[in-house]
Amino acid sequence: MNQKRIVIVGGGYGGVHAAKKLSKQFKRKSNVKITLIDKKPYHTLMTELHEVAGGRVGPDAVKVSFKKIFAARNVEFSLDTVKDIDFENQRVIGDHYYSYDYLVLGTGAQPNDFGISGIKEHGYTLWSMEDAIRIRSHTERMFIEASEERDPQKRQEMLTFVIAGAGFTGIEMAGELLERKGSLCRQYDIDPEDVRIFIIEALSEVLPMLTKEQQEKTIAYLKKQNAEVVLNSKITKATASEVHMHTGKVINSRTLIWTCGVWGTDFAASLKIEQGHVNRQRVNEFMQSPSHENVYLVGDMIWYLENEKALPQIVETAVQTADVAAANIIQDITKKGEKKPFKSNYHGHMVSVGGRWGLSNNMGLKFSGFIAQGIKHLINVIHLFGLAGVNAVWGYLQHEFLSVKDKRSIIGGHLAAKVPVYWVAVLRVFLGAKWLYEGIKKIIDGWLDPANIYIVQMEGVSAASEWGETAAEETAQWAAPLLSEPLGIYNWIVDTFVMLNPYLFQAGIVIAEIALGLAFIGGLFTFLAAAASIGLCIMLIIGAMAGSEILWYLAAAVVMLGGAGKGLGLDYWAMPFFKKIWNGTKLAKKTYLYIGEPED
Repeated sequence: MNQKRIVIVGGGYGGVHAAKKLSKQFKRKSNVKITLIDKKPYHTLMTELHEVAGGRVGPDAVKVSFKKIFAARNVEFSLDTVKDIDFENQRVIGDHYYSYDYLVLGTGAQPNDFGISGIKEHGYTLWSMEDAIRIRSHTERMFIEASEERDPQKRQEMLTFVIAGAGFTGIEMAGELLERKGSLCRQYDIDPEDVRIFIIEALSEVLPMLTKEQQEKTIAYLKKQNAEVVLNSKITKATASEVHMHTGKVINSRTLIWTCGVWGTDFAASLKIEQGHVNRQRVNEFMQSPSHENVYLVGDMIWYLENEKALPQIVETAVQTADVAAANIIQDITKKGEKKPFKSNYHGHMVSVGGRWGLSNNMGLKFSGFIAQGIKHLINVIHLFGLAGVNAVWGYLQHEFLSVKDKRSIIGGHLAAKVPVYWVAVLRVFLGAKWLYEGIKKIIDGWLDPANIYIVQMEGVSAASEWGETAAEETAQWAAPLLSEPLGIYNWIVDTFVMLNPYLFQAGIVIAEIALGLAFIGGLFTFLAAAASIGLCIMLIIGAMAGSEILWYLAAAVVMLGGAGKGLGLDYWAMPFFKKIWNGTKLAKKTYLYIGEPED
């Protein structure tokens, strides 16, 4: 069998998208081997790094492991650092060797300091997880040291933060710092008026990809938050405590965050393939390197002119170029159709200025504030669902809304408050006792006796209707039913299914109530018990067999969905055990419905 080997170098947006498309096409082809190589075990959500740097979310919020992304997929991940590529012999060289028939390069970009003195030594870039964590830690350290510093000049240097660049990264970083400032001031007893945040931009505008109106709104919002926006000013030099501008102005600061653009990586520039401009590598319209037709390039590293303009280094470019590269590899292997040329289809831009305010310009629709921030969250959810399904989406919602601190989301902290499990355990046991009581009461009333069937077929009368009337009169658990008669859907369920074996249905209700009672009391499989409890409550309501008391059963069951059995319950031990088993199943991996990380 002539196996085709596809090697992808780089697990950024482009590399991951290419791998997923290729995997989907060749999922049943054992003669196609796909390998993705990255020096990190996770894919980084680069567009959200500012949230980590600003302390809004933790590092885990912007990491999606390759194990999670490619679980049960036809993609082999290798944790390795690529040192060179032998194009003549078609080998990728790292700690191991990887032979290929097709190579996809997506090695990304790196910050560009433009050769300005002191930037490398004293500036903080924001282009990796390590960068974000470094800024996060440094910022807090400045507040800690300032709270103990007696020298006014040194203290002001510590509390002055300079962000170089007013593009997306710079403005988003500024928004995070402006929000975090309040909590750090409270924590370290610092007057907010003593904290200064500068945004320095060499151009005459901020966010050049947005409209003038949106730019003005951004500046107004930043100034309202007490940011100092300085335009038409080039930084010429940086020291450990000073930022110099071409106007002669000097800002005394121990924090310079550099967001003034990126270019291709030094590694990519060292490769023996045709180079383009500013460390970016040239490709043709099919995303192939002109030097080797079986080598494809995607994302930030490529140099390609469309309408005489270089492609922007943004996520949509990475995804769309990866789509073209993957499609052309598929065409070459399958020999079906023709090669696909690149044609951009950009939808717009979004920027968040902190967790509560943003700007959106997508498909001609322009929004600012709450709505724009909501659109950005929606786009992120859509991207994450395609990346790792429900699992990745749930993780995002947890970090952005359910665990966010200091009310730093568009809905504040309303969903982030936590109820201590020892309080919930009391309600859990009480709910269990009530269900157990109802089940035992039915046994005493003869529900398990096959001779006592409360469903009676009458000529011209629906079995469901008769069941509802009889049960309500003789066996109703609650007085004054919420509904005067069963709903049509309930009648259909009874006529279609229950009447096939009325006793089995009757006994099933008793057994269900006993099982629910024991499950809640013991705190075992509490989530499943809660879901079943909700279902049973709904059935009793639509069957006109339950009064208003059923509503508190329903409300309590909703509370139980939050993991009430994990404290003072058997789920404390059972859930980790069954979680490990479930996460190792092929079904869990295929559907992305595993909890946390999949198991090998």
